[in-house]
Formats: sequence, structure tokens, C-alpha cells
Amino acid sequence: MVAAPKIALTDEEITILKSYKRSRFSLVQHKAEALLLLNGNIDINFIADFLDRRPSTVTTWAKDYQRIRMASLYTGHAANTNASKLTLTQRHEIATVLSTPPSAQDIPAQFWTVPHLKDWITSQFDVIYDSDTTYHLLLRHAGLSFKYPQVFDKRRGSDAEINARMSQIRDEIAEALNDPGQVVFAADEVRIEHEAEVRKAWVHIGQPTTLSVDRVRQAQSYIGFLSQTTGEVDLLRLEWQNTETIIEALTTLVGRHPGKKITVVWDNARWHRSKKLREHLGEGNALANVHLVWLPPYAPDHNPIEKVWNEAKAAISNRQRLVFEDTVVGFETFIGSSTFSYRI
Repeated sequence: MVAAPKIALTDEEITILKSYKRSRFSLVQHKAEALLLLNGNIDINFIADFLDRRPSTVTTWAKDYQRIRMASLYTGHAANTNASKLTLTQRHEIATVLSTPPSAQDIPAQFWTVPHLKDWITSQFDVIYDSDTTYHLLLRHAGLSFKYPQVFDKRRGSDAEINARMSQIRDEIAEALNDPGQVVFAADEVRIEHEAEVRKAWVHIGQPTTLSVDRVRQAQSYIGFLSQTTGEVDLLRLEWQNTETIIEALTTLVGRHPGKKITVVWDNARWHRSKKLREHLGEGNALANVHLVWLPPYAPDHNPIEKVWNEAKAAISNRQRLVFEDTVVGFETFIGSSTFSYRI
């Protein structure tokens, strides 16, 4: 007699599992039904008999669900003999499916992964490949590439709202861009970090491989002002990212562009909108010539200087530096010797 595992489902989970009872995949259907019945304290032997499974299999499904919740519904397909292979028609069907998000196939995920694709192919065609390379080729054939997805805050507005705000910003800075007495910058902070790490080195056989390095993790913060006319960046070191250091940086920027009105377009960080910073703006104050414009909230991809940071970090990441100051100099040298085409 197999003891029934305890399953406690939330109302939301029950709703989702009920929808999975209509899945085109029989294994997903059976798992959903088993979990719903276990939640209702139905005898595990009855559940196993009803689904034509062993009680131990139902127990495994329950334990998997307790461990990884909904993700368990799309894992654990029984392996076949690997004798069958995909036909050309099936490959075309897979390419069509991969052109849509996994959710279109009742898979609870935003992006396709090898495990998701493997489970879908197994359920649909009863084919399993030993090597993940085959699944990589199928993904690439469908036009997908392996890269880090952009991650956005769930509080981000709709594309329509963001595009409307960006249109307003472009209208607001249009006159300043054509006025030689004004300068417009896209601004943001960035932080670079360093920890020396050497994995292998070419050494003479028999010689010791000891290497002295600085293993202390260090970091340096900056604020950058990307000119929207010249593409040059005013880069300033920051002791920290807070209101006081930002006021100092803006004061330095004013000194670098004497007599000119300055428009700074940046994000909604709290130190960009603080009361203390606003007290330094306006006639008679140190930042009287500074006009601040805020990007739409949670939309860093619309700040062109973010692309500068990505480019600069990529440029210094290809070489191991044992001293942190070398990392700092490399970062500053790349930005100081470059102009960038990124615009609002």
C-alpha cells in the first residue's frame, strides 16, 4: 500500500490545473488530474487505477509538484528507444510552433528552452534525441538565437504609453538640439566591478604555477552624460550614487559647459527627483541653467547611454586585469576616446 502524499493547492493553482486537463498532451492531462484528485484527498490507489498508472508514479508526480510546482507538469516524460527520428514534415511543424511563444502550446513559460522543446517533441512525436545539439539546431533553424533576454520591471507601462512619452521628450528637446547655446545629454549612472581571476596560464614544465593577484572585490561608480549632438560622453567618477554626489556631478557638468543651458534626460531614480536636488535648480541657484527631463518609468532600454555602458563593458571584458585601477583606466579610456551614435 502506497501512502498518499499530501497536496495543498491554492485556488489559482486549481484553476490552472483544471485548464491543463484540456491539454493536447495526455501526460500533462494525467498529472493535472492526479494533483486535483490528491488535493481532494482521493485514495491514491483509486487515482492510479483511474489513470492506468502505478501508485508509485502518482507519488513521484506529487513530489515533483511539491518541489517545482507547475513546471513539473512538463517534465518527466518516459524515455523511448530513441529509434524514431523526426521527418521533414515534422521539422517544418516544429519550426512553425517555435515561431510562437511556448504559452501558445499550453507551456507555462515566456521563452523556449531545450527542456521545453524536448518535452513538446516527445509528447507530440514520441521522439527523444540523446544530444541537446539536435535541439539547438532545431531552435536555430526556426530563427531563434541563444542570448540573455531583456528583463523589465513588471511595473513598466505599455508600449503605447512609453512611445507616447518618448514622443513628448523628443518634442521637448527638439529646439535645444538646434540651438548652439544649449546642450542636451542622455545621462545615467553605472558601476563596474573587479575581482582578479586567472584560470590557466602558459608556464614552463616543472615550474611552480603560483601567481599573486588582488582577490579583493572592488567597484567604481560613474555618471555619464552622452551628448545628443556630438556623441561624446562627459564621464565623472562617483563616490556613491546618491543625491549629494549627483548634485556635485551636475555642478561639474555646468562648469564644463559655461554659459550654456543644459538639458539632462535621465531615469526616475529617487536621487534624480529628490527635493534636495530640486532646491539647487531655478534662478539664482548653482544649477539654474539645468533643465531635467525624465524618461518613462522602468524603461531603461530607451536611454541611449545604456548602450554606451554595454559597449564599454564588452570592450574591457576581453582582457584579464590583475589590478582594479587597470580596469578603471580601461573603461575610462574607451569611453573618453570614442564617440557614440546612440540618440533619444
